[in-house]
Amino acid sequence: MKFKKILAGGALLAASLLLVTTAKASSSNSVQNVIDESYVQPDYVLGYSLSDSQRTETLNLLGYDSAKDTSIKTLTTSSYASIMNVADDSSLQLYSSVRIQKLGSKETLTVEIVTPDNITKVTQDMYRNAAVTLGIEHAKISVAAPIAVTGESALAGIYYSLEENGATVSDESKELAQEELNALSEINAANQGKEGYDADKLNVAMTDIKSAVAEKGSSLSKDDVKKIVEDTLDNYGLKSSMTSSQINIIVNFAFNLSNSNVIKNSGFQSTLNDLKDSIVSKAKSTFSDINLNFDASKATETAKGIWQQIVDFFKSLFGQ
Repeated sequence: MKFKKILAGGALLAASLLLVTTAKASSSNSVQNVIDESYVQPDYVLGYSLSDSQRTETLNLLGYDSAKDTSIKTLTTSSYASIMNVADDSSLQLYSSVRIQKLGSKETLTVEIVTPDNITKVTQDMYRNAAVTLGIEHAKISVAAPIAVTGESALAGIYYSLEENGATVSDESKELAQEELNALSEINAANQGKEGYDADKLNVAMTDIKSAVAEKGSSLSKDDVKKIVEDTLDNYGLKSSMTSSQINIIVNFAFNLSNSNVIKNSGFQSTLNDLKDSIVSKAKSTFSDINLNFDASKATETAKGIWQQIVDFFKSLFGQ
């Protein structure tokens, strides 16, 4: 009996040590930890479609210093297919390239599009919103392309850099970040010049929506998420300029996010707050008549409060 107790105790100890070791490994491989520890030098990821002269031009655009920078990677179609979980297509054209540099823990995540005329579909704040969803809290990301491209493949370049440097980037995180980038870029492209629409407002609305679903988590129903999205878009004056299909795209993304592990990242909400403050500071006049203290998480409480009033009313009628 004593021997069995010793075995049982040993097994529990081993299991405990395994859990601790696994937790430490998971933590050390987190996206931000890898950036902090491994990006002693900035990391460059170039699209494979660039010619030799375009590679040189792109590196110069991204601030490459041949005297000290040594980390240059190329995102091939096979790497892109593996990262994005799609079939390898050798005809795929990859031109947009990125530079990732670590920043101090008190600095804000920044994205600079060095060639804004050549990145036609994605704005810097769309990249920033997607980067937060990916788990990046503080880093400087630069994007460039020598010819006009959409810029969507640059996000795959970020994934590739992180994974090659040892980060554990879950498929869930990648899919959500890509879903968000696609949603924002498509909505922005469709609504350019439309009265009442503003890309800065949409990006700030997204920070509020993501923060709200992170606070409530998987307890949210699809209707709850829809209420959060619609109330937030309404607060920023965007609801009337967007189609129901566009709103549903955001609802679907936000609902997927609410059921993910992405929102469990300890720095997720604080990074969203920093992003919101940064966008608002950059475009102050745009938000002069907007309630920036709007709490999207209370949207579901209001809805449930009204429902409870209806239930109570009928109970009173029937004396129950």
